[in-house]
Amino acid sequence: MGLTEFLVVGLCLNSTSCENDIVTSPYMSQGNITEQSVQVLGTPSMDFRRSRLLKLTEEIKAESFRIATFQNNYLNGYVKENGSIKGTGIAFDIIKILQQKLKFNYTIVVPEDEVFLTENKKEKGAKVLLDTQQADIIAGFLPMITTKKDNVSYSRSLDTADWSILLLRPKESAQGSGLLAPFDGPVWALIVVSVLAVGPIIHILIAVGWRFAISHEEGDNSKQYSLERCMWFVYGALLKQGSTLNPKTDSARLLFATWWLFILILTAFYTANLTAFLTLSKFTLPINSASDLGRKRIPWVTNKANGIRDVITSEARADIKQRDKLITEIGRYRECPSQDDQSIVEDYVSRKSMMFVREKSVLYHVMYDDYKQKVKKGIEESKRCTFVVAKFSVFKFPRAFAYSANFKYKELFDSTIQHLVESGIIGYKLDENLPEAEICPLNLGNTERKLRNTDLLLTYLIVGGGLAIACAVFLVEMTMRLYENTKRKKRHRRPRDDRPQPIFYKNGDRNFPLITPPPSYQSLFRPPFAYNANEGKRRHINGREYWVLNAKNGATSQLVPLRTPSALLFQYSN
Repeated sequence: MGLTEFLVVGLCLNSTSCENDIVTSPYMSQGNITEQSVQVLGTPSMDFRRSRLLKLTEEIKAESFRIATFQNNYLNGYVKENGSIKGTGIAFDIIKILQQKLKFNYTIVVPEDEVFLTENKKEKGAKVLLDTQQADIIAGFLPMITTKKDNVSYSRSLDTADWSILLLRPKESAQGSGLLAPFDGPVWALIVVSVLAVGPIIHILIAVGWRFAISHEEGDNSKQYSLERCMWFVYGALLKQGSTLNPKTDSARLLFATWWLFILILTAFYTANLTAFLTLSKFTLPINSASDLGRKRIPWVTNKANGIRDVITSEARADIKQRDKLITEIGRYRECPSQDDQSIVEDYVSRKSMMFVREKSVLYHVMYDDYKQKVKKGIEESKRCTFVVAKFSVFKFPRAFAYSANFKYKELFDSTIQHLVESGIIGYKLDENLPEAEICPLNLGNTERKLRNTDLLLTYLIVGGGLAIACAVFLVEMTMRLYENTKRKKRHRRPRDDRPQPIFYKNGDRNFPLITPPPSYQSLFRPPFAYNANEGKRRHINGREYWVLNAKNGATSQLVPLRTPSALLFQYSN
């Protein structure tokens, strides 16, 4: 259905047309309401309203309104042609429909500053024109902000706008890269905690079971596994290594089986998610909600004429708790330049990586225009979607026209605007120039992709880190070994003058120093030949002289040679 059909439907449904709704009665004519007409029209209150609307419909034909507006993308704006000002945007499409129906005239006035609300008294926005009675209507999609001191009334709501964020498309998923991608941070933290906790639990359970649950006859010291072995079992089960531990208590066996089952399920989920992550082109944004802007102190930007700026300005003046203000949630790190949306995207989003907060419908138009420009420039398709719009909402707010406080024809305008909204004309106009397909979605729809080096970056880091740690530990071990050897040599080193001198340096064909033999075996414990008659006797056996020593048990005796060659042999044999 085209725009013409939408307009026809809206006009046919409009009950404010006094010429169509009231004059059709055979008992009445314009400006002449008789008693018979009251019976036809129904209740007295409805008759009074219709008669008032009929009167306003006649009076508005002679009116010429001063309509203020400002530049705000395709929503509302103006152009200057031949010394006159012409309104543009969806707001003036609505004004033209109202003009065709109600037959009024209007002129456009432009504020000094292209804003609705001003932050200080030096600025003069569109609202100042209403306050000073320099304008009767502000044609624009304005946030419906009401305060006690306002001299402004609003029309029926045009729509409820959804503010979102436009940002650079992430090159990599914010969920993580490579091996850490399948699980988020809390899951990894719980896995580490479980690995560190299960080992001591197993050790304590086995120790308690051996202490109380196993009898001394059944007990075996080998079943009291150390903490190191229990920790190694947990680590080995995580890597599917198996284990030689064989606990005797049923409770410990159940704990072993539970841990194996946990690892089985965990590795199955990890493998499946890792495969999906590495092969599917699915991305996640670095922010998941509007509160991330303030919590992470992410800088954001919006145009000066945007409604979010008006909401923040009005909240700053109102008596609202700080925690309930919008700026508390999205943060104070903002800029509001007086530039058009395309310039903001180029200067702030592309170059400074800031986040653009705007109405979602406007963001889609900006992104679509950028896409069409890149198509005209011949940029390859994979590089055309450089921006993406977040799925979540920063906030939602109703938008409407603004009237002066004493605007006479508010009811007449509101009734017509309501039928335009109900017939879907305004919603149609907001998305009129957008394609039916989603523009540059977060997931570009590719079913699979090739692995990149960045996907395996964590693998390289693990291998490199392991080698670096191993080298560092090896150097520490070598340093400690050299230090211990040096310390041991210093401890056993004798003074230089006391070192034994070689007796001769030649021994056949071999050249090596010979030193005197060590003292005899018996001289190490007592002076030589300090044996008395009770301990032994001096005898000649086979032509050799010995001391025969009696053993303490009386069963055996010991022969100690007295001559030098025999004593030398005894020294080395004993």
